[in-house]
Amino acid sequence: MKKYILIVSVIFSSLATAREYGLHFDDNGNMIRPDQVFLAQGMSDDKAGFKASALKNFKKSAEYGNYLSMSLIGLYSMQEKDYVNALAWYKLVSLDKIPNGAYVKQMMDNLEKVMSPQELKKANQLKAELAETYGTYPTLLRREKWKKSLKFTGTHLKGYVPPFLTIQLNSGMVVTGSDVKRQIENFTYNYEFNTGVGEVILDDVEMLDEKESDESSEEN
Repeated sequence: MKKYILIVSVIFSSLATAREYGLHFDDNGNMIRPDQVFLAQGMSDDKAGFKASALKNFKKSAEYGNYLSMSLIGLYSMQEKDYVNALAWYKLVSLDKIPNGAYVKQMMDNLEKVMSPQELKKANQLKAELAETYGTYPTLLRREKWKKSLKFTGTHLKGYVPPFLTIQLNSGMVVTGSDVKRQIENFTYNYEFNTGVGEVILDDVEMLDEKESDESSEEN
């Protein structure tokens, strides 16, 4: 049996426990993206042993296009030995965009070697279904929905950032309306996946070998 340890980087902040995904900034005036908030909450839940809650938050993060969250959902499926579901989620991920993408690629290669043609077909079908929510276009629409949910003092229009807006942070730094608009627009329309900072080591991932795959197929 082969094992891989997936090491990933995530952002942790005091906002990790936030229930909603409004507009927040760090002390340097950088927008804390909602996908990172849900990712951080999921990692916190995972560390506390709340797997169901962690999975729920990873999926919320993935709705915005977060590849790391998608890979973690695949990892959870691997741990549950649901290899069809795992491969489907991995297929959604741009492996060159995540840390340890090479490890995920190895897991995908291993799965494709040991899975039956029927299982591979199911994985591809499931991937197509998942893409309807977590694909490039649906995640863009999700970010647009988030943008349009924001409402600022001085305007009744949701999603509109007044040019005179200023936000005073606890650090004393002031974020101007033009900078707020720039960061929101970049997140919405020029989304670039990044993991933030900090290191987290996840549990070992058990991989099927060919003998185990054959035994599993016989049981089914």
